[in-house]
Amino acid sequence: MRSEHEKTYKGTKWAARRGGRPDFIQASVVAALTITVWAGPSAAAIEPPGSAATFSVAVDLVDDWGSGACGQGVVTNNGSVSSAWEVSVALPGSVTSYWNSKISDPTHSSGDGSAMSHAWRVVGEGWNRMLEPNASTTFGFCLDRTQAPEMPAAVDLELAVDDTPAGMPMEDPDADMHMGDSHTDTASEFIDLATFGLTYGSDHTDHTGLVGGRTAITTEALLAYNHLRAFAGLAPATLDEVGVWAFANNLTNNTQAWGTDQMGVGLWYAMQGAKVGWMADDGFDPQVIADIERTARLGAAEDVMAMVVAYGHEGFAEYLTENGHAEAFINTLKMEPHYGGWMHDRAHGWLSIEGVAIAHDLNHLTVLSHDQMQPFMNDTWDWPQWPALEVSQARVLEYFQSMVVLGDPLGNHLGDISPPSF
Repeated sequence: MRSEHEKTYKGTKWAARRGGRPDFIQASVVAALTITVWAGPSAAAIEPPGSAATFSVAVDLVDDWGSGACGQGVVTNNGSVSSAWEVSVALPGSVTSYWNSKISDPTHSSGDGSAMSHAWRVVGEGWNRMLEPNASTTFGFCLDRTQAPEMPAAVDLELAVDDTPAGMPMEDPDADMHMGDSHTDTASEFIDLATFGLTYGSDHTDHTGLVGGRTAITTEALLAYNHLRAFAGLAPATLDEVGVWAFANNLTNNTQAWGTDQMGVGLWYAMQGAKVGWMADDGFDPQVIADIERTARLGAAEDVMAMVVAYGHEGFAEYLTENGHAEAFINTLKMEPHYGGWMHDRAHGWLSIEGVAIAHDLNHLTVLSHDQMQPFMNDTWDWPQWPALEVSQARVLEYFQSMVVLGDPLGNHLGDISPPSF
């Protein structure tokens, strides 16, 4: 239950959103720091690769009742270009609520007492994320000194890499380990993306958005992804390896991974690669992606596989069927890209594609309209992701194939695959 202090303070956030910064009597100052952080550049002003955007953040406690407190931070862009801000602040307790930003716990506190300062990751909302040079924005929070920050237990995600003989079920060496997350099916061998974090930067991020056969993103996608890599003659990849590739190629919000970001981003891009990278160059059409995802979610498995025969690389459908891999492939097609919020809050790629779109726009290929009849739809499911429609179809497919081979997103890949013997 929130304290009366928190209820009273949190009500002031609406005044802040209307453009006025409320006047507070500052009880104590927690921190006034200058932090150099890595930030994803805006589409309008791109920083040179590897450059750092410098932000300062002043964090004040304005109401402190001992066991808890509420405060606000002021972030200023001290750089020379417009940039997306993200800062780390040390707060003495567990954050219980926040506004004008998203606040998450990137690392588990090693201290015995929750009153010890602990680093928290603070990222702007969509409406205040980009800061012009010398511009500032504010965020607010309340914290509880009686609660210790919590993070999911460490997970050995090597278990999701399938190196078992063809057609044999994968054994989970950590089958007795439960993640303690409400989104995780503890009876399953697969791990839910929400275990790595759940945010609400766009619509349809939680189970309320899983309609029309849409499902949550799990590490079953990594299984399907590695089956496709095996078909292409490539060794299995881990979530970390896919995540490293995504961060290195400007396919994320920021150039620096926090906490479990690398694994979560890796899972998200493995899912995308498995959804699209199976298509042959001469068979690709965005409408096919909508058709096969809709069929996977609402139709019959045999109809899905018939489409793989018609539009996929020669022999891929037979490879999946004869090795018992079809189920993981079809289940991955069902996954909703917006689930967990990672599509916008972690995997929002800034890479320019043909000068008319960015990677994030192309990622919307697998987002379908509400009736699931159209691809490339916005997160409202009501209109297309317009910039993506200006990109050539050949480049769209090469982009998704780059996820499979972990190659240059602007290069050419998987032009001619010889099916492995099985």
